[in-house]
Amino acid sequence: MADDTKGGDESLDLSSLGSFDFTPAWAKGRPDDKARFARFESPRDDADARRSGNDVRKPHGGGRKPEFDGRGPRRDDRGPRRDDRGPRRDDRGGDRRGERAPRPFVKPLDVDVRILPSQKELGPLIRQLQTKHTAYALKQLAYLFLDNPSACMLRLSPRKDAAEEILFHQCKVCGFTVLSGEELVAHLLAEHLPDYYSSEEIECEPPKGTFTCVAKCGVTGEFLGPPNLHGYDARIREMLRTRCAGMSEADYRARIEMVRDPETIEQWRASATKKTVYKRKGEENDEHILAREAAEADFRRTVLPGLVSTATTVDLSADVALKSSCRPLVFACRDAISKERHYPASLLFALRGAFHHRKLKFFRANDPRGPEFVVAQDFSALDVEHAIPELAALVRFVEEHPCVTQAQTVAALAQGDEARMAEIKKTLSWLIEKGHLVGYFNGVLAIPAAHPKYHPPAQRKITIKPDAAAPAEKPAAPAEEPAPVTVEEPAPEPVEEPAPAPVPAEEPAPAPAEEPPAEQ
Repeated sequence: MADDTKGGDESLDLSSLGSFDFTPAWAKGRPDDKARFARFESPRDDADARRSGNDVRKPHGGGRKPEFDGRGPRRDDRGPRRDDRGPRRDDRGGDRRGERAPRPFVKPLDVDVRILPSQKELGPLIRQLQTKHTAYALKQLAYLFLDNPSACMLRLSPRKDAAEEILFHQCKVCGFTVLSGEELVAHLLAEHLPDYYSSEEIECEPPKGTFTCVAKCGVTGEFLGPPNLHGYDARIREMLRTRCAGMSEADYRARIEMVRDPETIEQWRASATKKTVYKRKGEENDEHILAREAAEADFRRTVLPGLVSTATTVDLSADVALKSSCRPLVFACRDAISKERHYPASLLFALRGAFHHRKLKFFRANDPRGPEFVVAQDFSALDVEHAIPELAALVRFVEEHPCVTQAQTVAALAQGDEARMAEIKKTLSWLIEKGHLVGYFNGVLAIPAAHPKYHPPAQRKITIKPDAAAPAEKPAAPAEEPAPVTVEEPAPEPVEEPAPAPVPAEEPAPAPAEEPPAEQ
């Protein structure tokens, strides 16, 4: 057989395959698309154009145009990046990135911070525990202080291995604490000068003379006066103490604006017809009227020494500590509070000592490692075999329904009888006060034990027959036995809330006029 693939005249006909252009149909476009997209063609220099024989199309404006490849311009042809466009300019024409100074490094403060309950808030809480006879979760009481910064005290003292000596300067009036005496003096002048000196505005003559400019504060917009006016430097120092505390004098002066507009100068002159004078409180003699600087000098000499305390260990409330102008001190206190919120070890230790000193009792619920509670009285189980039927019925009901609430107990046993409900509330209060039942702060009841049962109350249905809480002598049975009573109570707030109120949701009713008889 002859080989068909070989031969002089016989060759493979590829015309049936068409063109080798594999561009999809949607990208080929119409015949006139070439003219439409000609402006996107990549320009070449004149030499290349002459060598290739093609015309040179100069782009509009003489700029370089990106090459069109069906996907849009390349990244390199989209213009300069933001980093190449030069520095940003703010409203004043300055370089914002250049003017923004890096934040100074704050060296950690070598101090120990103990978190304690405030004695002012601790006393009422202990009295409430002693009178309510209710068991409160100790950890929740600790968070009650943490959530109220004014009731939480911080004790700061230098560490034993501190690299340098630390001395605290504290204001005796409000507890404001800093590490610098100058900062404390500035605080006293700004906050407590009005406590000893009264101020008032009086009329005065406008400043005389020729002024070519007037200074304007760049922070508050207030007029400071012409630089050649007597008292100009004193005005700047006053602004630094009162309105712009924390700024250095050099930074403040750099932001002062000099206005040379004649209308603005006359506006300042019209506003300078009043001045503020000071007078020592309790002195009615008008001869002792002082200017601001004179009043401050008198305050420094006569009052300030008695308001300053210097020590290596200080106590201050959490809200005052967090408002201090000393950043290392604020950071140290903030870290200690954040750590205490994770687990209030320091507050728990302090509360245990305070409650133990006032003869309060501690117990753990469910097991030896369960939640810890504090209560005023000891627990003693009631001998239901020898108790009167009413007391025995209540205790048996709580024993049969673990962790039932007081509201559920009253509703189930009273069966809608209001007189019966009031009587059961009084009896429950007496049993809790005597320690025959454990009454938790959220209304849960439990039988006294080494570790009484407890879990947050939940929505539950309690079914009880009408004669379950009846006395020993039952009335005559009716023709038809009544149906069981079903009581459904909504779920109270769970115990795991971070800040429970120490006062129970429902005030216990007062004790009955006559105590139920003792055990038979």
